[in-house]
Formats: sequence, structure tokens, C-alpha cells
Amino acid sequence: MSFFEPFRLERFFARWEFSAPHLLCCSDCESVSVADLEALDPGLRDRLSSMRLGYTETRGAPSLREAIAGEYPGALPEEILVHAGAEEAILNLCLALLSKGDRVVVNTPCYQSLAEIPRALGCEVLPWEWRPAGGRWALDPDDLDRILRSGPDPRLIVLNAPHNPTGGLPTKEEFDAIVAAARRVGAVVLMDEVYRRLEHDPARRLPSIRDAYENGVALDVLSKHAGLAGLRIGWLATRRADILDAVAVVKDYNSICSSGPSEVIAESAVRNLSALVDRNRRIVADNLALLRRFFAARPDFAEWTDPEGSSVAFPRLSFPGDAEAVAERLVRETGVLILPGTCYGYDKRYFRLGYGRASMPASLARLEDWLDKGGPAASTIR
Repeated sequence: MSFFEPFRLERFFARWEFSAPHLLCCSDCESVSVADLEALDPGLRDRLSSMRLGYTETRGAPSLREAIAGEYPGALPEEILVHAGAEEAILNLCLALLSKGDRVVVNTPCYQSLAEIPRALGCEVLPWEWRPAGGRWALDPDDLDRILRSGPDPRLIVLNAPHNPTGGLPTKEEFDAIVAAARRVGAVVLMDEVYRRLEHDPARRLPSIRDAYENGVALDVLSKHAGLAGLRIGWLATRRADILDAVAVVKDYNSICSSGPSEVIAESAVRNLSALVDRNRRIVADNLALLRRFFAARPDFAEWTDPEGSSVAFPRLSFPGDAEAVAERLVRETGVLILPGTCYGYDKRYFRLGYGRASMPASLARLEDWLDKGGPAASTIR
């Protein structure tokens, strides 16, 4: 008997990701080659060639943690714990922090493990919903206050911003209200910041929760903004040494340590992060402009709520159909893959699009051609 419910998104991608030729739903940005990184860091090849392929430090190589700490004002390497991607970090933090019966507030819809792992541990998971309002996706701090007053104080509040799958981004005032609410009840805040740096207006960038809140734990990874998913390197950053100590105990029971070559490449990437992110920000901006024009011209197909950050968006079918059926027909007839909102346990009319890759315009053109030829006749996809 499985401890966890099946991961809907991962099962969907297992079926289609490596067979569909046109991925219009990916959450990451354009990847780079090792040669691309060597162009930014000419010494990288020599460091890789000379390294010994032994075990690495459980918390991450000191030089990598030093580089990551430089991304947080005043942070020390001791405040960073490196993981094999973001997924391991989520699992280890939950195992270290949560007990059966704890209340956990989770923004929804969300990456499934953010809610499923607490549920599997016997916690009471309290959904806090992103909603389209006033032309944007919003997470209402007043809703959080109501949830906090509904019972005992929560052990953990989980926030993802910029948000997957909606692209929502709290205002600074909303963010400050969220932090103040967490502080009143003494809850730890895990903030999934994997899309931080991909705000569409750089002035809207929020402070990391590590910097904004003494009980904040920031989650980041090189997969999304840097386009380096193949490295499988992520991390937690917090001022709470006791939390990292507890997480390190859990890590001894799963990955133990990260891949040495991945850590060497990751350090180079972090030290050149601005160049990598700037490249992807340009791709995101160009692709987002195409999507805005596409949906403005096709209100009969889907309703567009403009994302304010990230490289994903979450439109809603304009007709009473099923996005899963649309996705199935679309990929079989054109090779273009979109992600149904049901993969998030959400309304069946929503679907996720990704616009962080250079191939997006070609995929969007195929979708447009399909729609021009008749596309998803509502009678066939309900």
C-alpha cells in the first residue's frame, strides 16, 4: 500500500513528456549546455576533470553553500542546506518539522507534494486558495486570517510565489500581511521561491522569506529560473539553525549527499546566475507577449488571466468542456502538449501553459493552426 497518493502531474508527464514533440506546458525555462556554462566560467572544465568522484558533504559543498548564501543579504553558508532538487527538500523539511495532527495551511492549487506530504504524515491540511480577481490571480491575506482563527495555531504555512500554475504574485502589502499573520501565531513559513527572479516587473520582486521572517524557510532550485533541471540541485535557506539540523538528520536517510559533479556545475551556475536568469527573462518576456496577443484574439477558446511572474499561466476554457479531453485530442492530433488543471486537483476547465522555452512560439503556432481548422468542438470534449 502506497504511503502517498499518485502524483497526478508526474504521472501525466510520464505518459507524454518524452513522446510529445511540442511541449507547451513545461514549468522550467530554456536549458543550457555545459559548454554554455564553460563560456561563462572558463575554469569549469578543469575543475570537473580534476575532481574525485567520492561522497560529498551532506549539507552541500562549502563553496557551493557560500555561493548560494551570497543570494541572501547577510546570510552565512551555515544557513543553507543543499538537496537533490526541490522535491527532496520539501520531503525532508516536512518529515523534520511535522507531526500527526499538526495543522498546515497550503496555498492552492499547488505542486502536489506541498500538500500531499503533510496529508500523508497525518496533518490537517487547510487550503488557502488563489483566485482570479481584478485581472490578476490573488491570494487574500484576509482568507489566511480566517483560516488561522478556525482552530489551533498551524505548525506550517506553505506559500509559493511567484505561483505555479497561475503565475500569481502577491503585492508587497499582501506579502507583509501574510508574514505578520504568520508571526502572530508563531508558524513556520515555507516559501517556494523557485520562480523568484522571474517577476514580469522586476520592481515587484518580493524579499525572500529567509530575509523577511525569522521563522521563514526559503526553497529554491536551479531547475526553473536558471534552466538547469538536469543538475538536480536545490536548497533550503533559513535563519533557524534548529530546522536545518533536523532536516540534515532526515537527509541522512535518503540521498545522504548530492552528486559531486552537479555541485561543481551548480556553483558555477550560482556565481553566474544573473546572466542565466537574464537570458531566460528575455525568452519569458517575448513569449508572454505572444500569449497575450493569442488569447486576446481568441476569447472563444479560453479566458486569460495575466500572470505577474514565473514562466507558467493558467487559462480557463471559455466553453463548458474538459481540459483533459482537449489535451488528449491536441497531443494526439498535433503533438502539442498542455497540462490539464485536474493534474492539480483543480477545476477541469483550467489548463497550464509554459512559456519559458525558446520552442514555445512554434508550439503555439501549431495550437493556433489546430484551432483554425476546427480545434476542440465542444460537443466532443465534454
